[in-house]
Amino acid sequence: MTKRTLPLLLLGFVSSVAAMGQVNCATGSPTATKLVCQIPFSTGVFNTNGGISPGSLAAAQGIASTINSAFATQVSQLPLASASAGTIVLYKAGVPLTYDNLGPILTDRATTIGRHRLFLSFSASQFYFTDIDGISLNKVPFTYQATATDKTTGAVLSNTYTTETADVHFKLNQYVAVATFGVTDKLDASIVVPIERVSIGSATVDTQAYILNANNVVVLGPYAVPSTYVPGTASGIGDIVFNGKYVAWRGEHSTLSGGMDLRTPTGDDLNYLGSGAWGFNPYLVYSYLAKISPHARIGYQWNTATELNNPTLTPGGNKGLPGGVQFNAGADWAWTKHLTVAGDLLASQYSNAAKVVRSTTALPTPPTNPPTPSTIFLPTVTTANASYTIGDLSIGLKWNPYRDLVISGNVLIQLNNEGLRTRPAPLLSVSYKF
Repeated sequence: MTKRTLPLLLLGFVSSVAAMGQVNCATGSPTATKLVCQIPFSTGVFNTNGGISPGSLAAAQGIASTINSAFATQVSQLPLASASAGTIVLYKAGVPLTYDNLGPILTDRATTIGRHRLFLSFSASQFYFTDIDGISLNKVPFTYQATATDKTTGAVLSNTYTTETADVHFKLNQYVAVATFGVTDKLDASIVVPIERVSIGSATVDTQAYILNANNVVVLGPYAVPSTYVPGTASGIGDIVFNGKYVAWRGEHSTLSGGMDLRTPTGDDLNYLGSGAWGFNPYLVYSYLAKISPHARIGYQWNTATELNNPTLTPGGNKGLPGGVQFNAGADWAWTKHLTVAGDLLASQYSNAAKVVRSTTALPTPPTNPPTPSTIFLPTVTTANASYTIGDLSIGLKWNPYRDLVISGNVLIQLNNEGLRTRPAPLLSVSYKF
């Protein structure tokens, strides 16, 4: 289930998001030690004096901003354990009917937990990201240019082109606490508090550089540049989410509900603990109660601007975190009285999102007539905006060993290679309804 939220009186604070500036990874800046600066800072040595060229750093940060946006887009919108679970008791002609089907794991069902009932759960999951837009995170090509100019005249003295492969390792351990309270028989209110630990390491491989004079003549290169490795970790509370769900219609076995998720930007976005954006997700959910219970959920994720999506790296250049239509469908099978098998297909759309695309940078050639075509092309990545949909398969078991105690185990498998791809992600959760 995407993060569920309660539509409280927090909307008036949305305008504060626009005040955030662009990410600055320059040495000595307050954000230079944040994880968001790992990739630019691991780009090796850019000049023969053993220092990092400011021009190259800016170029590196510009390209890395695409990866930052992708990380923030999907890490902040990962599926979470359901905010309601356990057996369901319905009344038919005053007679209580108990359904032993324990419900889904990573999506929602339309029924509520009951008036003045309290549901508490805690889950742990791990995501290990391996690819971004079809490019292995272990083999991301980068090429940067730095220009040296005369301090007095401003004339170009030389251009340095650095090319390398970035080897990025990115892992997220996520621990989520959920509390749901039955305000009435038809209305549930929930709060979701994620606690996250992010580990990221970025190394450079096969780094080389070319130095061209003002006439674009290669005067040095390619020469090898020492490799670098920069590890980092961060832990803390992520984006807290509130949810309100209301039963709009209830039949003998069928239920239709509507709700709203509200994600708050409480996590440290510069350490990938949050998105830096407010998120709104109105949705409808339908479920049918039986031994085999199908269910479906459709919603639309909308996000405000974030400093992690600033392609121009300029003040006022923040753009909205990509979102779009979200659709989940699946079924739960009450295998035995105390054991349920749950399966779901989850689809999340990201509209007009920044994608990483393979490209090349051609070394310029000396001015001739006719122009001499370049013969040296350096591999790199660039940015392209596109819409894509990530599909996931969720399979798991729910066990009810005692009263309203439920223990769940699940694995989330990404079905396509769009966006930020993860290995199969395990989840373990425990819940109790009072």
